[in-house]
Amino acid sequence: MAATRWLALGRPVHALAARAVVLLVACLAYGGTGSGQGARPADHVVLISVDGLRPDYYLPTQARAVRTPALDALRARGSWAEAVIGQYPSLTYPSHASIATGVRPVRHGVAQNTRFDPAAGSSAWIFEASALKTPAIWDAARAAGLTTAAVSWPVTVGAAIDQLIPETHQAPPNSTWLDLARRESTPGLVDAVVARLGGFGPNDNRDPVERDRFAATAAAHILETHRPNLLLVHLVETDYAQHAAGPGTETALAAVARVDARIGEIIRAIEQAGIAGRTAVVVTGDHGFYRVHSAFQPNVVLREAGLLEVDQAGRVVRWRAIAHRSAIRIADPSDAALARRVEGLFEELAEGRYRGLFRVVGREQIASLGGDPDVLLILEPVEGYTTAAGFDGGFLVPAGRGGDHGYLPTMPAMYTGLILAGAGIRRGTTIPLARQVDIAPTIARLLGFELRGVDGVPMVGVLDEGAARTEPAAAAARRF
Repeated sequence: MAATRWLALGRPVHALAARAVVLLVACLAYGGTGSGQGARPADHVVLISVDGLRPDYYLPTQARAVRTPALDALRARGSWAEAVIGQYPSLTYPSHASIATGVRPVRHGVAQNTRFDPAAGSSAWIFEASALKTPAIWDAARAAGLTTAAVSWPVTVGAAIDQLIPETHQAPPNSTWLDLARRESTPGLVDAVVARLGGFGPNDNRDPVERDRFAATAAAHILETHRPNLLLVHLVETDYAQHAAGPGTETALAAVARVDARIGEIIRAIEQAGIAGRTAVVVTGDHGFYRVHSAFQPNVVLREAGLLEVDQAGRVVRWRAIAHRSAIRIADPSDAALARRVEGLFEELAEGRYRGLFRVVGREQIASLGGDPDVLLILEPVEGYTTAAGFDGGFLVPAGRGGDHGYLPTMPAMYTGLILAGAGIRRGTTIPLARQVDIAPTIARLLGFELRGVDGVPMVGVLDEGAARTEPAAAAARRF
């Protein structure tokens, strides 16, 4: 990649060497090699992530409580999963990083939504692509000579993506989201979307409905103007609604319906761009949702045990053990006595007064799920309960939300969804249980290259590679 290209995209020149290393790794380890027209099942893949997508929002059952015509149409002409098992913990950023890389958090390095920082309350979200320890699908696609785009996709600030509006700080200090988005996006792209919308307020993004309206419009603009080989889009309203009111509520179902309409807009843009016959659409989610009413505060237990101290403003001033959401860390991982003490504190609670309400997940199981190697244990509540970051008020307090996620991906309530349709996709295949880490290898196969050395594998049973290579363009277009 030429330095002039980086200058044109507004990227710092000093980042060239670092990104070049990533792209070299993508070429060598991930098998990214250019493919000619017709040598791949699809020329374009549009990957849409619906935050908090539960399978029961699209499964073809009589009991389904919401109409999703866009998802139903995709499912009818493609293949779909009854459930998708994600990452541990089942949080947005670890999950999106795994969707994009095909590896689990222990390898890609994004094990939480936020950076661990007790002094700052661990409030800094992991926006930057530099946090990824492994190449992403956009790196491998670029190494294969393909064009890439992303809208509101987590962990993409500074990514080597041709057309980029990253997910970034939604309420930045001393700025507005719109100004920050302009600085961190491909030059001119944000303003083109604002013009297409007929205007967008500097902080309209704080409304998740408006945020998704912007994202869907951005995706449509990119598709019609640039026709990238790979486009990733993240829609978020469903997450906000389910946190606020809980999954399956009227609030959540209304959000699902609106997000489905956004997906419909993106599908129409594919058709408007004239690429429907050679495009595969993949719709997935990052995690499911629990209903909750109460929350455990592990830092209260650690504070009462003298293992952490806070000042009058509630800031941590000293700690030997601390909770980062539901994950418990100790300051000195080699201190076996401290580890046993902390484990004992929570095991006693889990086996005593709170039996049946939560359990303790230890290092061995965390490792088996590819989770954060730096944590001692994780508290795993049953549905109805979650965790909170407070330091006082008791170990068990009322929850400040109606729904939550972040727990064992093997729990059915944490399952997410997957629908694939279009070029290179078989019709009518039902996947009983898919794996999130298989999504990136499947997209790579659709686009004519392989991801090697990843945790996932292509979902070959849903691929129709021979038909996609030989099907006339007019017939392929009818699949949409």
